[in-house]
Amino acid sequence: MAAGRADFAAAVWEHSASGMLAIDAEGAIALINAAARRVLDVPEEALAPGSPWEPALAHHPALVRLLREALAGRPPLSRAELSLLRPDGAPLTLGFSLTPVPGPSRTLRGVVLLFRDLAPIERSGERVRLQQRLAALGEMAAGLAHELRNPLAGMEVLAGLLERRLAEDSESLELVRELRGQLRRMSETVTASLDFLRPLALRREPFDPVELLEEAVGIALSRAPRPVQIERRYATVLPKLEADRQLLGVALVNLLVNACEAMSALPEAVPQLGLAIDLGPGLELARELRIAVGDNGGGIPDEIRDRIFDPFFTTKESGTGIGLATVQKIAAAHGGSLSLESSGEGSVFRIHLPLAGSDA
Repeated sequence: MAAGRADFAAAVWEHSASGMLAIDAEGAIALINAAARRVLDVPEEALAPGSPWEPALAHHPALVRLLREALAGRPPLSRAELSLLRPDGAPLTLGFSLTPVPGPSRTLRGVVLLFRDLAPIERSGERVRLQQRLAALGEMAAGLAHELRNPLAGMEVLAGLLERRLAEDSESLELVRELRGQLRRMSETVTASLDFLRPLALRREPFDPVELLEEAVGIALSRAPRPVQIERRYATVLPKLEADRQLLGVALVNLLVNACEAMSALPEAVPQLGLAIDLGPGLELARELRIAVGDNGGGIPDEIRDRIFDPFFTTKESGTGIGLATVQKIAAAHGGSLSLESSGEGSVFRIHLPLAGSDA
């Protein structure tokens, strides 16, 4: 009976959704479960029980400092957060509790770290907030569209009649043509806004994500202002993606066109597009597929970084402000999200898509 309980306890430890890491006062790993190995993205052999824990976690210096302080007698921590970087440079935020394990005569036998990757939780919250914003915008836009579309159509008809009457007056004719162009742009913006606010009906099918990305590259480069150099980094083993191929293709084209336009604003630099597809956070128990589109366009200013995903926000003279918002909406409809890393050297947009059977 005791052996059965011990086996059950070991199974609970190994299969828990939370990462669990126990280290002893002698500097060795006492226990570690699968979730901890996956989130920390460290090779299994480096984190085997009995192995030195500091070399295994060397690429997480903030975590090493935290554990050192705990072994030196730091008080326990509960519901704290720690920001780290994965080996590929992607940000990682842990929600954790740190508990010392006392020994005889007030000595310390070791510490136990219980943690979770907060990214899926944060992205779930983002999806809920996005859906709430879209619902409110949908109600407002439906009323506005009804009020705008009929007058716009009437103005376009009247401008057409006026154009025919002014056939002999070249100066006035040019003004009328400019007026008709502006009216068409307004009408297209209203139509695009309504399309954006309509709910998405997904038609999922399995397909090769690399093949889809390459198709999107061909479409986007046909619209690029100038030639672009491309660097590709695709994981060697990738599963089929169960998603709406057409909608995801639209999202990728939007990201790629956005990257090409950002690079065209820096005529002195050679446009360099970075494409990547990988599994995150680990190959063995991957919960999501990540598609990244990077550029060397100079980055996104801090003052607008929090607004670029807002529907109808744009810094372009001819933009509608729904390109990135559409990408975010498509990712959210698949249960995923859209993230951004940006600096003065460029930006990387990454679509996170949960894989079939995952709990992300």
